[in-house]
Amino acid sequence: MTTAERTHPSQRMTFEEAAALDPDEQPGEIVDGEWVPVTNSTWRHGKICSAISFLLQLYARQHDGWSVSVGDPGVKLKRNPDTLRGPDVAIVRSEREPQGKGAEGWLDGAPDLAVEVLGDSPSYSEMTKKALEYLAAGARMVWLVDAEPRRVVIYTPPAHVKILGPDEVLDGGDVLPGFSCKVAEMFE
Repeated sequence: MTTAERTHPSQRMTFEEAAALDPDEQPGEIVDGEWVPVTNSTWRHGKICSAISFLLQLYARQHDGWSVSVGDPGVKLKRNPDTLRGPDVAIVRSEREPQGKGAEGWLDGAPDLAVEVLGDSPSYSEMTKKALEYLAAGARMVWLVDAEPRRVVIYTPPAHVKILGPDEVLDGGDVLPGFSCKVAEMFE
């Protein structure tokens, strides 16, 4: 249980009800129909997300048909009970980019690549659960980025896990053909 879950009791919620909340006043996610408040990230967390977003934006500019989002964009992973997550960074094919507001502005299904940066609050096991939720909803790849040992844990379906250290090269595989960077670049 996260600190936010201990200090704010969860409540049943749907996508439509969550869309009526002010995300600046009440940030959170829906997990199996339960509203789970989340807290603001640290500066370091934001820097890492920014670096990853920059690398993926460069890729998207060089390869037509991609859309990158950062800052916990809403991702509707399942319905009844609803699960709404917000990856730190995500990339999808442009034709899947949502155009609306509120619940209509959230992505239906998982992004092609979801990126979560391990921070101060959620535990590694909570982030692994989240990665597996993305995969179950159709994500083709998930990166868990861990700042302390400067590594990336890569999840791909059906059950492949790979761990890369700072001096190793991360590539996009068949999800993002032609993408590559040194893991250390995510922490610069």
